[in-house]
Amino acid sequence: MVEAASLMRLIRVLLLILGAISLINGIAMFFAPSVWFFRLVPGVPETGPFNAHLVADSGTFFIAVGIGLLIAASDPTRHVAVVIVAAVANLMHSILHLYSHAAGLLSLKHLGTEIAGIYLPTIALIAIAIILMRQGPHREAETRALSA
Repeated sequence: MVEAASLMRLIRVLLLILGAISLINGIAMFFAPSVWFFRLVPGVPETGPFNAHLVADSGTFFIAVGIGLLIAASDPTRHVAVVIVAAVANLMHSILHLYSHAAGLLSLKHLGTEIAGIYLPTIALIAIAIILMRQGPHREAETRALSA
C-alpha cells in the first residue's frame, strides 16, 4: 500500500506534468494554429479542413485546463474541484475521439498518439480525481500534515 504522503507527492508530480503539457499544447494551438494542425500532432489533418479560428479556440481550452492543473498541483486536496473539471473536460475530449473512430471519421493509423496524448491523461486525471474525492474534507488536514 502506498502511504498518503508518497501518494500526494505522486499526484502533485502528475498534475504538474499534465498541466504543463496541456498549457504548452494550448499555447501552440493559440499562437501557431497552422503549425500545430499540420506539423505537431500526427493525424490532426484527417479530422477535417484547417480552421485557424477553431484550432485557436480549442487552444484556449487547453490553456485553461493547464493553468488549472498547475494551480491544483500546489495543493491537490484543496483544489480537487479543478481536477474534477479537468478530468471531465478530458473525458469529453476522449469520448469525441472514440465516437469519431466508431463512426469511421478517423482512422486508427495514429491511435498510438491518441492513446498517449488523450486517453492516458484522461485515465490519470479520473483516477486522481477519485483518489482526491475519497480523501474528503475530514482527511485534508491529515494529508497536508503528511505531505509537508
